[in-house]
Amino acid sequence: MGKHYTKIICAGLAAISVAGAAFAGGCGGFYSSAPLDGEIFTDAPAVSNGGFAVEKGNYVYFINGVEANTAANDYGKPVKGAIYRISKDNLKNRNYSTVDKVVGNVAYSADYNSGIYIYGDSLYYATPSTARNADGVVQNSTLDLKSAKLDGSQTMKNAYVNFPNTAYEYRFVEAGEDKTVYLLYVATEEKLYEESTGVTNLHSYNTKTGADTLLAYNVSSVIFDSEDKTNARVYYTMNVQNYATSSTFGYNQVYTVTADATKDKFEGKLNSETVKGWNDDEDEGEVDRYINCGDLVLDGIGKKDYNSNEASKTVFNYEPDSSVVNELGYTYTLKTYVEGNLFYTRKTSLNSSEYLFSLKDGEIENPILDNPDQNNPEARILADGSKAGSYKYIFDGDGKLSAVIAAEEAGISINKADENGNLHSSSDMGLNDNYFKIVKEGTATLLFADTESELLYYSVSGGNGYTINRIQYNGSYKDYEALPAEDTDFTAVKILDLDADSAWYKPEIIDGYLLFASETANMTSFNYVMVFDFHKSLEDRALMTNEDIRALNEKYEGIKDIIDNTYGDTEKYPVETYANISGALNYAFYAGDYEYLKELAEVCNSKLEEGENYVYSEETFAEYDKFLKPAEDNVWAEYTDTKKVNGSDVYANTRDYYYAVLGEMTEDDEKAYMDGLKTGLVAYPEEAETGWYEGLSVGGKVGFIIGMCAIGLLVAGGAAVLTIWLVRKNKNKRPEMRKRKIKVDTTDDKDIDVYAD
Repeated sequence: MGKHYTKIICAGLAAISVAGAAFAGGCGGFYSSAPLDGEIFTDAPAVSNGGFAVEKGNYVYFINGVEANTAANDYGKPVKGAIYRISKDNLKNRNYSTVDKVVGNVAYSADYNSGIYIYGDSLYYATPSTARNADGVVQNSTLDLKSAKLDGSQTMKNAYVNFPNTAYEYRFVEAGEDKTVYLLYVATEEKLYEESTGVTNLHSYNTKTGADTLLAYNVSSVIFDSEDKTNARVYYTMNVQNYATSSTFGYNQVYTVTADATKDKFEGKLNSETVKGWNDDEDEGEVDRYINCGDLVLDGIGKKDYNSNEASKTVFNYEPDSSVVNELGYTYTLKTYVEGNLFYTRKTSLNSSEYLFSLKDGEIENPILDNPDQNNPEARILADGSKAGSYKYIFDGDGKLSAVIAAEEAGISINKADENGNLHSSSDMGLNDNYFKIVKEGTATLLFADTESELLYYSVSGGNGYTINRIQYNGSYKDYEALPAEDTDFTAVKILDLDADSAWYKPEIIDGYLLFASETANMTSFNYVMVFDFHKSLEDRALMTNEDIRALNEKYEGIKDIIDNTYGDTEKYPVETYANISGALNYAFYAGDYEYLKELAEVCNSKLEEGENYVYSEETFAEYDKFLKPAEDNVWAEYTDTKKVNGSDVYANTRDYYYAVLGEMTEDDEKAYMDGLKTGLVAYPEEAETGWYEGLSVGGKVGFIIGMCAIGLLVAGGAAVLTIWLVRKNKNKRPEMRKRKIKVDTTDDKDIDVYAD
């Protein structure tokens, strides 16, 4: 961008592109609650910090399911989407519903690479705003960034910062000797005038002082650490502006900065004398702006730009006495930042090949001369790094790159680095131990790699969301070429029928427990967090091998086989006798209510006409009882094992034996879930809408008629007696009236002819 921008200081309380005011911690007061019990404030490290579940001390803190930003968010009321905790002891003993609500807000952000953070005695999170505009409309399309005490006793009312939309990228990090918590975030500035397109800025907010620092103005791209979300260092690229022509040069630069930076490195250096075309006179229009608190890492300037007649080397480039070695300028694209290594590609205007390079934090001394020579194969990691942003990078114990794992068009490959840290070309695929496929078919999405156990977790297409599969990735070429043996970890295995919500955070493993937002059967409408225990047993805390999971899969799949096929054998279980048995057993598998099924059977069977088969017969219930209590002498003989889940013994033929809901469901969701299970049963008979008389039995109707007649006679007789009594009573009480006699005129009127016609 060129002109038309107003000035701004590097550090201040007003956050660029952030709606409303920024508040220092506690400035707006707190919501207070009774503190939770337990040893909470410990020095134990926070594990998986920044995910949707974080382990800290004796507890695991987690977001209680997937909730939308439009949900009601009045403090204390949310259940779904609120932040809960479970003690590790309850987690171990499968008391998955014994949880505590820590933060009574919906934890939400459209940046699913950043979740909840724990530092010291506080938990940091994003939540939809509950503020209302002048029309009373809740502004839940904006996000409030807040904190709360780990014991739930205090939660901020106001926010550190309010994001004007839900998609901002952010991290809560610690930086500086005093380990101050900062909010790093990337903000897109709104258009300042009709022709502008807006700019992207990098900010750092100090939660202690409330100071919001504009670290870099008008960045091209920003990349956070892809694994360690608490890393206070960030890398970004910036174009170099030709202010004389209101355009950019044909190269860019790579910078890095930490969250505690406050000083603009170019403050006082930019004016019309040092920058050709620079405008700092407000009388001549909008002034130019350039703010950058970062350190230059790589400068892509080429000889063509350096020797340009229009603009020689700029103040933004490295030291004036540095020699420019490359003819054309470099354009850098940041791919991944992980384990202190920045992986990036670089190309020129004449070379579109994206050569992949890497550098370590602090490794570059001369941003121009230390650019790797792309013509030297040993200087580049890979000739084609176009997909390098999706690689899983594997490092050895010394922090040296040992391999990358990539999702191919079909399957998954591993490319092992040589002694110089370089990867092998595509022409080497499948020929030796350097570069080969460990999964040979399927469209895959890499989830995460457990470098300690050297296991890769991934998803394949075809499920409701993320399916969860795993394979050992440290084998040789022959380990994956041989016929798959059922007892090897080098053969991929799918974990039950688990499906995780692919529009939310990726699944996580914490302390041997797989946590994921469920998209599994009958849970797709609710998306609560579910838990799968990788431990072999309560006594044996070793984690399952792929062989163990295969055996578990076989057992799990056997349940459906018995329900659908064994009981589907109409010769052995004729439908006339065992009506609707499969649906009833499926209902039981998902922990259906036995009492409801009995009630349903009683009502349905009472409606049958003579000769019709029972909807749920005694024989059906006999088989249902066998399901509920597997024994050595019935069809469920292999499912007599039990586990205590949420205080109840569950048999191996029920879902909760394998995986279960973690946390608390709302009453409405619990009812809706159970109603959903009942759709697999015979529909509950609807009572016909009849009048009260039509609903009477024949005897009832006869009794009603006789009764009404008797009542009618009694009423009629009573009315007659009452009438006579009232008349007599009124006569006795009537006042005396003087009788008027008839007066007859006897005088003869001779004028009248009484005989006339």
